[in-house]
Amino acid sequence: MAVTLEDVARLAGVSHMTVSLVIRNDKRITPETREKVMKAIKELNYQPNYLARGLAGGKTNTIAIVATFFSSFFELNILKGMEMIPDEIKYNLNQFATRGGYRNKKKVLQNIVNSKRADAVIVLNIKPSMNIIRFYKKNRIPLVLVEEEAPGVNVVKSDNFLGAKKAVNYLIKKDRKNIGLVIGDYEAKYVSASSKERFEGYKKALEENGLLPDKRKIFKIEDYYFEDGIKALEYFIKEGVKLDAIFCAAGDMVAMGIIKEAQKRKIKIPDDIALVGYDDIVVSEIINPPLTTVRQPIEKMGREALFLAIGAIEGKYKEPQKLIFEPELIIRESG
Repeated sequence: MAVTLEDVARLAGVSHMTVSLVIRNDKRITPETREKVMKAIKELNYQPNYLARGLAGGKTNTIAIVATFFSSFFELNILKGMEMIPDEIKYNLNQFATRGGYRNKKKVLQNIVNSKRADAVIVLNIKPSMNIIRFYKKNRIPLVLVEEEAPGVNVVKSDNFLGAKKAVNYLIKKDRKNIGLVIGDYEAKYVSASSKERFEGYKKALEENGLLPDKRKIFKIEDYYFEDGIKALEYFIKEGVKLDAIFCAAGDMVAMGIIKEAQKRKIKIPDDIALVGYDDIVVSEIINPPLTTVRQPIEKMGREALFLAIGAIEGKYKEPQKLIFEPELIIRESG
């Protein structure tokens, strides 16, 4: 049976209100009383119900993390960065996967506010509508967008346009002229901004080097899985698209699917097709061949997004903050 606040009060010989004041670190409590209560808490191994306390005081001491799903390396590494925060920061982190389409994302974001589930919300790769943004402002719940932008909202992102441009310029300097692109659907209505920005970087690098974008050389994906890389190379081969390089803007895991399918078909990387990925996940360095890729400081982005949310909760910012990180091209053997 769970230990209650009343159990602690009885053991310490004080009222339950006194125990509550000690937990909230109220300065009116004497050192002697505080010591008695803390001793009772330790002896009973009492775990305060922070959510209940928060609801009573208008705060939950919780920050919500919202994403379409949490199975990709990007989301996992964002969370890893958040988990590296100092112990003294007393905020719980709750994850909410929207999974479905735009309506489901809207419903999840509304429910977090309506059910008082969090004091701030960090949203990964989802752009809320202006109605949702106004709804959050009305309820004074700070929003932090990761890899998205919206007026009047805190933002943490990488410069995706620059990252893509670096990757394609590198391939062109290696004398690759027929460069395919594997990317999220940058033309969809509610697509992540990162896909659009990476497409624009790819396009700009081609144009600046006298090359024209060709839609036949572009393969759009939805799920960012290993299998999508296999499908991408299958598509290029089936359609007879002649490539000497592929920029996999959809991430390193998808690029590894390309490598797997290339090996199956006796296509040599980088001799036949050079390959550049995106993200620089841990296994990118140990796959054969090691993957040339664009490194984003993903863990740092997660950590800074969390600090930004905490700062917004505590009223440290008069205006919305915007943090943009510069990506780095990591050259290995695939490109």
